[in-house]
Amino acid sequence: MKNRIKLIFNLLLVFVINTTLLAQTNSFSPEALQEDFLQFRDILENEHCCLYEYTPKYIFDSLFDAHFMLLNHEMERDEFFNMLAPITAKIGCMHTATWMPGRFFVTKPDKIFPLKLKLINGKAIVTGSYLDSEEIPRGSILQEINGESFRSILAQLRKTTSGDALNPYFINAQLSQRFPLFYSSCYGLPDEYIINYLPPGSTVPEVRQLIPANYDTVNDQVLFHFHNPPLGFKILEGKDAALMTIPSFIYYDRVDYFRNFMDSCFTLIHTKGINNLILDVRGNTGGDPFCSSILLSYLQTEEVPYFSEPYGRYQPLSEPLPLPENHFNGNLYTLIDGSCGSTNGHFCALLKYHHFGKFIGTPSGATYKCNAGRNTELRLSNTQMIITFGRTTYAAAVKNMDTSAILPDIQVEETYEDFLTGKDVFVETALKEINSHTK
Repeated sequence: MKNRIKLIFNLLLVFVINTTLLAQTNSFSPEALQEDFLQFRDILENEHCCLYEYTPKYIFDSLFDAHFMLLNHEMERDEFFNMLAPITAKIGCMHTATWMPGRFFVTKPDKIFPLKLKLINGKAIVTGSYLDSEEIPRGSILQEINGESFRSILAQLRKTTSGDALNPYFINAQLSQRFPLFYSSCYGLPDEYIINYLPPGSTVPEVRQLIPANYDTVNDQVLFHFHNPPLGFKILEGKDAALMTIPSFIYYDRVDYFRNFMDSCFTLIHTKGINNLILDVRGNTGGDPFCSSILLSYLQTEEVPYFSEPYGRYQPLSEPLPLPENHFNGNLYTLIDGSCGSTNGHFCALLKYHHFGKFIGTPSGATYKCNAGRNTELRLSNTQMIITFGRTTYAAAVKNMDTSAILPDIQVEETYEDFLTGKDVFVETALKEINSHTK
């Protein structure tokens, strides 16, 4: 018995040691990289539903062959990432991408870029910090990181970021939301971050060495929309309008909560006789079609189907959606931006196709179809790089729509001055439309 316990203990010890060493390994031999690259190519060529929709086969064949020939020396994970990610980005599928494994970040968990950024007119605006203290004033314009211009950094990150139909609005939105993690994937985990920036209202650049942030802290905040963010609703007193904020449709295990929220909101709208609804789906990258279809049912003026075909467990959504008792009959103004992706693309496409209200904002990040499915994540054997991919195309029940983006009826873009003053030009534009319509 003692010998058995000792054996189990030794096996566990070996496992812990090997796991620790593996987590600390970021350098790989040419043979290991070649094996992973062949696995990577096999995944894309044999698992993806429509690999050549936006980039032809001969280009992919050329990329695969040329990159494989470069695997003749030892590489760090970030160098290998910069080889794979531009290939997945060329597919034009937001659900198909190359991702760094968590074990890459745990090698230096406290060396993550600490600033929150937002891209406005191609400039990187500091919106806050992942640390408790903010060293850089909010509204500062970032110009360099560790001696490289932000323009150059942005160009590199755009090459590695995926978007449906190669949509630049979605790519920019993703870079704004996930910048620290994308930067680490492309540039590694430096021991220090020295930045050059312009404080708000200044034309004189300043230099500062930043205190890095912790990976878990950054990751939790970057992926907040996966953790059931609160839905929002308020009546705008004196304006005959309500504002509904839907930051996500990711309520897969809380569909009843979503349904009850919608029912209570539209019951209140009906009871109070509110004629105008501002629906804010900015930043909403998608989620469960069972949730988005519930919202659509309250906004439709006639019963329409959600999906063009009966897709597995979503088969009921290929039938016309019943009109709820308190469905909305007033004027709808939907606020959109480049983050609107996946299921939110389906939702917005259906609103657009059936002329349910007006759209205000920038072009969306997706449209009436996207690629997704089950069991769509695999890891490469040696580097453990994560490859996500779309197995099936899910299309909303529309015809002859553009595959690139949902275009707004009234285009609005936030300016640097809007940001500094805290002005929400999207909502203000909707309120102007309501006033104009009332008059």
